[in-house]
Amino acid sequence: MMNEEFADIQYAQIRDYKYAQYFEERQYNGKTLSESERKEFISFVDKIIAQHSEGLPLMARILECEKEQHGEFHEINRTVASVYLFVLITMIDCIVAGKYFILADRDYDRRFMRGKMFVIFNEGFKRLYGFNEKSHKKSEWDRLLPIMKYFSEAINRQYQDLTSLLEKQSRTSAWWKDERNYETHLDSEKLYQSRQEEIIESKVMTDSLKLFNTLIAVSDFLRNVQICLYNFLVRKYYRGELSEFNS
Repeated sequence: MMNEEFADIQYAQIRDYKYAQYFEERQYNGKTLSESERKEFISFVDKIIAQHSEGLPLMARILECEKEQHGEFHEINRTVASVYLFVLITMIDCIVAGKYFILADRDYDRRFMRGKMFVIFNEGFKRLYGFNEKSHKKSEWDRLLPIMKYFSEAINRQYQDLTSLLEKQSRTSAWWKDERNYETHLDSEKLYQSRQEEIIESKVMTDSLKLFNTLIAVSDFLRNVQICLYNFLVRKYYRGELSEFNS
């Protein structure tokens, strides 16, 4: 007899995301937020941070549970959870940096935070996809390629669509490479000059969306991949193979 706890379990549906929308160029409007708009923005950002932070313990728990497990499914699950953990952390770091840029009320503080945001943008995309063949081979995105053979045609098509968008983005933007180098290596003269650039608040925040929206697209894709893994377990359960599978 079917366990009542699982009697109503259903297969989850793969979503057909329109990934290209996340890669559209966005123009800044030159606006500086008023005090009330600033408070409203911070409140909105805090909700986003809290929302995405909820996924961190879940991914960490999956990695911990899978540590001692063996077999193809567990290796795939570990890879997906590990990449997802990176994506979530980088998304949160990106938006937290933007929050403190907006909160900074002194000129040097704002210039400092803008520089740190550039480091996150550059390092985040470099680790996500890379800027050349060498860095791409070390990227989180490339880690997913070997496991795509286990998934449906629909998932593979989405992976290829995203790969094309990420590749184009890696070639059409410098991703603040110079600023990242000045900030990271503390090249004082170049760092000073970099921090003299006029700060346009809306431009900095629009820049931050470039990485954040890219990560949202990858997060949506990984959610579909996890749905496939969930459906695999559901199928195992209905076949009465789950206990054997977990032994």
